[in-house]
Amino acid sequence: MPGADGNTNDLDRKLGDKVVELNIIAEQMQTAIAENSRTALDQNEYERRYADLTERYNTIKSEYDKISEQIESKKAQRELFKGFIRTLEKQDGLIEEFDAGIWSSLVQEVVVKAKDDIRFIFKNGFEVRV
Repeated sequence: MPGADGNTNDLDRKLGDKVVELNIIAEQMQTAIAENSRTALDQNEYERRYADLTERYNTIKSEYDKISEQIESKKAQRELFKGFIRTLEKQDGLIEEFDAGIWSSLVQEVVVKAKDDIRFIFKNGFEVRV
């Protein structure tokens, strides 16, 4: 599964970029408000400008939220992997028979749709169909 390594460096950089963009737009909004309070502006033009800034802010905020969710998801995956590795490290030697603890640390669910359509869904989101 690509990107399942739990590394969030690229996402952290993207998140930082979104914070910068949000701050710039927020400053532009404050400037527009201050200008409107000091100077007689065409209110239709002011409202259009403010609405545009608000829309840009909301779009960037939505992107920020999605990136934050991706980071949290990767961190959760990393913790799942760490838990699985700790479980394996506790094993003494080669595993030669079924181990319910290892099974439950890996598999989220098994979906049987038909005799020839069985799906194993792992806790990292990876799915195998047999």
